[in-house]
Amino acid sequence: MAEVDELNKDFECAMKQFEIAHQHLNYREKSIATEWIKKLKKANNSIEDLKLRLDFIDYFINCSKCSIFSTEPFNKVPHPNAPLQKLRNMLPTSHKIRSVDATSDEQRKLYVEEMFDNMADRGAFLSDQPVPLDGTFFLVIINQK
Repeated sequence: MAEVDELNKDFECAMKQFEIAHQHLNYREKSIATEWIKKLKKANNSIEDLKLRLDFIDYFINCSKCSIFSTEPFNKVPHPNAPLQKLRNMLPTSHKIRSVDATSDEQRKLYVEEMFDNMADRGAFLSDQPVPLDGTFFLVIINQK
């Protein structure tokens, strides 16, 4: 129960930050943001939902300067009956902090797929490289125009 209380408290604090960070929104963005907030407030059925809604609100706060509610995929009102778990793929995998089991093989596969999708050669170069013993590597992508 303590974890639930702490997650709810964190969400309330994040909501205050969200309100401050998004004061500049135009009318359309504010109405979309309001619907997202309603959706997040309703998502309190499980600890996983509580963690996921914190990931969403943190992402909205961090993207306050980039017009998050006027760009895909958050420029539309969320489906009212869709569970938050079905919307988790809208968050970039790099931002799913609390709601992801770090040891999940499925999640690791998603990270690798997203990384390869973001590369110009779709990971052809990287997939030919040996995997370091500690499993980590550093990748620098240079775009030449």
